[in-house]
Amino acid sequence: MLIKMKGQIVPLSKEEMSAIMFEIEKSDDFDYMLFLTLKTTGRRIGELFGVEEKKLIGRKVIGHRRIYIKGRPYKIDRTIPQYKLSNKWLYGVQVKDLDLEKGTMKVWVLKRRNQVQDETILTPELVRIISSYINRHRLKLTDHLFRKEGRGMRSIRGVIKRYAEKAGVTHPVTIHNFRHYFITELKRKGWSNDMIVKLTGHKTTQTLSIYDHIVAYDIREKALEAIKDL
Repeated sequence: MLIKMKGQIVPLSKEEMSAIMFEIEKSDDFDYMLFLTLKTTGRRIGELFGVEEKKLIGRKVIGHRRIYIKGRPYKIDRTIPQYKLSNKWLYGVQVKDLDLEKGTMKVWVLKRRNQVQDETILTPELVRIISSYINRHRLKLTDHLFRKEGRGMRSIRGVIKRYAEKAGVTHPVTIHNFRHYFITELKRKGWSNDMIVKLTGHKTTQTLSIYDHIVAYDIREKALEAIKDL
């Protein structure tokens, strides 16, 4: 059994993930499309839904530093910007960002302090689900695919907990579990970090090292058997 450290995601097994997806599929077509996308692309929820605009409201003094001008010391404030959330959402995937024939989707990611678009691969099943959803709800090219009336970001974060409880999962489940699951399963299949970051949009491969302990745990029993007589 893996020991959970404070702030650490408890991994979902394949059986738990299947049970959760079953509960979602039979409950809501939007939720199923959204969480299937999270599961099979490893992308962040903010890249699909969008990010909330922040407005600069001032600066907060966090300390002081001393500078010298012509040999005379002066004390100046060290400050950091303070922001207020605006309840206005930017970016996010629109229908026009999809190429369902190629099976790709463009998402907005933050790189070097700028939002740029990155391409993601969609599975044939996900292409079918998305295409059906778009046609059924008559979405336009400028409509946001992963936004729906009554399903704000807070609602999305809360609903996954309810689906997990219905599925009989006893440990905490968050949206990030889906990104965690995607990366861990690829590592178990032997994918290198260099390959995985091309799909997930991580800035560096070093970030993925946090998933190694799970893959190492998978071979624990086999390793103990092999090294007991060394």
